[in-house]
Amino acid sequence: MSQAVIEANHLLRDVLERAELQHMGWLAEKTREEAVNAQWRPVFVAITDRDLLFYDLVPWTKEAWAVPVHSIPLLHTRLVTTSSGRGNSGLSVSGASEATTFTLRLGTRQGVQLRVMRVETHRDLAVWARHLVHGAHLAVAAIKEARFPCMFHGQECTMILHYEDGFVLQDNRRHTTLWQYPFEKLRNSGDDGARLAWLDFGGEDGDKELDMMQCPKPFVFTLHTFLSAKVTRMGLVA
Repeated sequence: MSQAVIEANHLLRDVLERAELQHMGWLAEKTREEAVNAQWRPVFVAITDRDLLFYDLVPWTKEAWAVPVHSIPLLHTRLVTTSSGRGNSGLSVSGASEATTFTLRLGTRQGVQLRVMRVETHRDLAVWARHLVHGAHLAVAAIKEARFPCMFHGQECTMILHYEDGFVLQDNRRHTTLWQYPFEKLRNSGDDGARLAWLDFGGEDGDKELDMMQCPKPFVFTLHTFLSAKVTRMGLVA
């Protein structure tokens, strides 16, 4: 952790609601999707152990830190691709001819959003990727569980993703557990992008259909982050 991040944490604990700053710096965000004449705009980005924060300018004061332009939960964020290719004639923040980028997929109530970010070097790319993934895993370990209101077979329920216990579906009216499965029991999952999510636990248990009553992407992305954190903790990935 850089000295600047350490010093910022001493000043910002109350401002960031007890979140701990992990990394910060300038990136360039792609503003046009076309490969030819792509345009980029500079953004200042900070990663805490809970959120991904975007600013138009460096937040020099506590007041500025408290009002990011965008605040995205790391639980809803996924690093999906990194790439390196020849630059083009579009605006380049770094001025380099090599375009080194990473793409973020964000699970929001409006659906999946993509943000393409540009860094100056491959080392920068590795640093940002590491902090994004590690930050998401820290978020899971910190909150332990995430709760989502849903409907199951016409009943008002709460779908709980628990770091240790896995999937827990609770009946809101009777305050009872309808079913519970460990994460390793999951065979497949999916959603319709509108309201419904499916969890396949295999065997006689089969598919469980949940009506999330809104776009299911925040639930789906949070589930994938929990699974990634569990797999990493078990030492199944490098």
